[in-house]
Amino acid sequence: MRIAQGRKITKKDETPEFIAFWELWRQQARHTDGRGLARDTFFKHVEQGADPQDIVDGARWFLRNLKDPAFIPMSATWLNRGAYEDMAEHERTYQARLEASQQKNDQANVVQMRAVLPETHFSKKWEAMQAQKKEAM
Repeated sequence: MRIAQGRKITKKDETPEFIAFWELWRQQARHTDGRGLARDTFFKHVEQGADPQDIVDGARWFLRNLKDPAFIPMSATWLNRGAYEDMAEHERTYQARLEASQQKNDQANVVQMRAVLPETHFSKKWEAMQAQKKEAM
């Protein structure tokens, strides 16, 4: 995203990636952390070649693995460290493992079952009716 030089980046300029980043960060951030500074820093990094999705994935990994929320840095400080570059790969590896595990569980939990009617007068009549319908076709 290119912003005209000299023009202030505003809330109207926010991309879905920045909104995703800010929503993640806002849940854990200190009340003094400002959206405007985060927005300026985010877009500065994107302008310098950072992939916006790397920033979002890196933030997701960082916040999930945060040991002590009392020591969370300001969003602009975290962005300026550039740690999202390595953390994004960790997040994607983690998500791939989760997806593989979920698929494995989904396959393991599926059992094909056939409904078996008890041998009653009604069930015998029902099966006979179904057989007659098949023959008529």
